Amino acid sequence: MTSRLLLLLSVCLPFTALAKEPKPRTYDIVIVDGGKTEAEAQAALDKLKPKVLWVRLSTTGFPGVSKSDEYPGLNKGLYIAVLGLCPKGGDTDIKKLMKAVKAHAPGAYSKSIKGQYGDPCPPDSAFLPPDAEEKPLLDRIAKEPESAEAFYAYAAYLKENGRLGESQAMVDEALRLNPNHAEARSLTEVLMVLMTD
Repeated sequence: MTSRLLLLLSVCLPFTALAKEPKPRTYDIVIVDGGKTEAEAQAALDKLKPKVLWVRLSTTGFPGVSKSDEYPGLNKGLYIAVLGLCPKGGDTDIKKLMKAVKAHAPGAYSKSIKGQYGDPCPPDSAFLPPDAEEKPLLDRIAKEPESAEAFYAYAAYLKENGRLGESQAMVDEALRLNPNHAEARSLTEVLMVLMTD
């Protein structure tokens, strides 16, 4: 009986593992620029950081510098500044995103690749010019870069406008500046619920 059970397990387990592993998807990888050295790719990101607050504050792992070898279909042996990866057929209009990104980084481009990367797509709204309501909030952050209250106010605005990923980056910064900021702590809990629904 035990030997039959072991035989059954040895036959079924590989199929179970295969069934759980997600299939590779097609993504548009969004690249700001790159070069032969890590420093060249990092310089491209560093040029973008003062222009786009989300690029400076995102803690999702993107944007970041990677080796091109890590992504199938890209030229090998380079370092690239990656803003994120957008799944084909997802919510993001890649043409709109690239137009917004290129306004800040004219050399930016995207390439189609296959893999399993989740959904680390940069928010196109982070690259668009601010509207009349948003601009004073950004101006306040520029004047008060150490103010947790300024980052919280902007995070609350972004949340109300459905820009949850951006809101999370701003509330994270508010809590970094003041870990005891009660409203920011409350907002981060709300965002956690909204972003997991």
